[in-house]
Amino acid sequence: MKLIAPLILAMLFFGTSYCQTSSDGQKDIPHATALKIKIDLVDSLVRYTRNQFYKNNFDIVIETGNKTRKLAREIKDTASISALSSLIGNSYLQIKDTIEAKKVFSDAILEAEQLKDSSSMLTARIDLGNFYGSQEKGDYAIRLYKEAIPLAKKIGSNTRLFILNYNIAEISLGQKDISKAEYYVNETNKFLNDSMNNVYKAVAKINNGKLHFLKKNPAIAIIDLKEGIELAELTGYTDPLIDGYEFYAQSLSMLGDYKAAYLLSQKIDTLKIEKYKTDKIEAIESVTAQYKLNQYKQELKAKTLQNIYNKQTAKKETTIQWIKIASGILLMFSIIIYISYLKRKKLVVSLIDKNKQYLKAKEKSEEYAKAKNILFSNITHELRTPMYGIIGISSLLLNDKKLEHHQDSIRSLKFSANYLLSLVNNVLQLTKIDATKKNELFKHEFNLRLLVENVVKSSQFINKEHPNKYIITIDDAVPTNLLGDDLKLSQILINLIGNASKFTNNGTVSITVKNVSSIPLETCLAFTITDTGIGISKEKQEHIFNEFSQSYTNSNYQGSGLGLPIVKKLLELHNTDIHLKSEVNKGTTVSFKINYEAATPIRTIKKENKIDISKKFQGLTILVVDDNKINQIVTKRTLELYGTNVIVAGSGKEGIEVAKKEKLDLILMDINMPEMNGFEATAHIKAFQPALPIIALTAVELEKMTEDDAFNLLDDTIIKPYDNQEFITTISSHVFKEQEIVVTI
Repeated sequence: MKLIAPLILAMLFFGTSYCQTSSDGQKDIPHATALKIKIDLVDSLVRYTRNQFYKNNFDIVIETGNKTRKLAREIKDTASISALSSLIGNSYLQIKDTIEAKKVFSDAILEAEQLKDSSSMLTARIDLGNFYGSQEKGDYAIRLYKEAIPLAKKIGSNTRLFILNYNIAEISLGQKDISKAEYYVNETNKFLNDSMNNVYKAVAKINNGKLHFLKKNPAIAIIDLKEGIELAELTGYTDPLIDGYEFYAQSLSMLGDYKAAYLLSQKIDTLKIEKYKTDKIEAIESVTAQYKLNQYKQELKAKTLQNIYNKQTAKKETTIQWIKIASGILLMFSIIIYISYLKRKKLVVSLIDKNKQYLKAKEKSEEYAKAKNILFSNITHELRTPMYGIIGISSLLLNDKKLEHHQDSIRSLKFSANYLLSLVNNVLQLTKIDATKKNELFKHEFNLRLLVENVVKSSQFINKEHPNKYIITIDDAVPTNLLGDDLKLSQILINLIGNASKFTNNGTVSITVKNVSSIPLETCLAFTITDTGIGISKEKQEHIFNEFSQSYTNSNYQGSGLGLPIVKKLLELHNTDIHLKSEVNKGTTVSFKINYEAATPIRTIKKENKIDISKKFQGLTILVVDDNKINQIVTKRTLELYGTNVIVAGSGKEGIEVAKKEKLDLILMDINMPEMNGFEATAHIKAFQPALPIIALTAVELEKMTEDDAFNLLDDTIIKPYDNQEFITTISSHVFKEQEIVVTI
């Protein structure tokens, strides 16, 4: 992307407000005369600094500009602060100090936002946009220009609106984005008027020509290009002339007039030679200014060192006297210290022995803690398998019409099983977090709005006995797609929104997400969950995040007390904290912040031709590989409810043999099996049936699954125990890939 000079330099003439004005009510301020003198001084120095910039004395601009800006801040002259920041930043840019230039422009945005001055915010965004444009980062530049357009409209600056739209059009033309370029070329022309400088008229016409050329209309392009070139020649401005002639020559070539195109190329070469001479002089002046600036810094450093030396010399004689006194005192203390040393030596030897004992005790304690974590993990994993049987069989019994008179008992059984499963999962989650290092965060692309909506739907489903109104508010500044650990964010929100729903009855639960980052192109999200529930007392708030602690002793609100401790530990992994405000009988508000990266939108595929599972499943043959008899029964009966033909294998080896003999539509594969585990069996089957879908049906956590190299051979994963609708939908997505599924449970 090659940007012509008006993109960067035009803002130095027209893009910043150099008109110095003081705030209203200055006459009422004490010492008005002294203040008036400061205002006039700042105004004079700004004009002087601007003139030095036009003379390419960038070292003087930086030195004088910084001093003047400090004075302008004292009298709160926002216009002068903005103008000086623009001049200083562009001076750094001219001497190729891009790091300092970017810092000055970024700081100017923050300062303008603090001052709440629209004109300053506009100038700072244009300057930073010009910086990104000069660094060939067109997309960043366009984003900043777009942010500046509403500000330009607010203050009614047609000149700035012309330049902003022109700059976006110029970058879009360079990127050959015809649709975007056409929109902004037309927007540029709206703000063009007869009173404008010929430079603006010239570049606008040339852009019109370039657009027609890209749209394969060379004859129309030539008309606009010739008019733009004539205007540019009146100004003596070389950059638009070269740009216009180059596209003029290309348009002639497209029309087949190669002779005329060749003659124009010779004229272009002449113009480029003239520009090279001018650029060479400017480059020399730029290097000279950089040298002067470095020399000024060295002189300033030398003066500082000289002042320090003078002060040291003045104190030298006094210091000598104090040294003599101190020497005597030191000798006396040395004797005392030596005696103390002999005593301490014995103490140190004793401490070393003690430390060795403490170290051994610490290592032993860590071994016990590690063993405890492993024990908890193993127990909870083992508990999931029978829980799958209990929940699965109770679900099947609920659908058995012969047992209608036992429906209440079966529902109670299933509820108790689900509650126990929730407790098992929370214990496992807490144990896993304790054993996790802080750098173990994953990066996945996810849709934040969809994630929040799904969590709310889950809370509504789980807490049907507490009907509440849910309000989701996500700021437009929050990117739709982010990069981060979406699983941990889901766990955080499920616990917080679930708590808010559980302790609120016929009330409101509000979820708000805002982008609070003050740095452009970065994303810091602030999450706030507010409810109108029963609230938490002050004394309970101190212990609410402790493990196995509950804020409610009322039997109406049961739970393990693990939700908030899990949230706290997950946020600690993100290097952030949770904040809680609550008042009894008025509600609770919890908030936290997490940094994410913006990502490109997640691509979605539209699926059509809806089908009914209850009919299509009747023709399927599914192999269930599981060594647990109860699990086999539950999975088989669940699938048979949909008319599926189910084959059961009790081991990995048996599953391989069945896959060789039978024509299968899908395999449900257990992972933890003796002799040959699910990963090994999958690898064997994929070797001769690579297209056959194999889904893991396991009680092993997804994080543990992904640690195995063979995990990528699996087509999907279903964690036991599962929700029936999720179970059927997952299977359907692999059997009926090109059609939208209608699940009937």
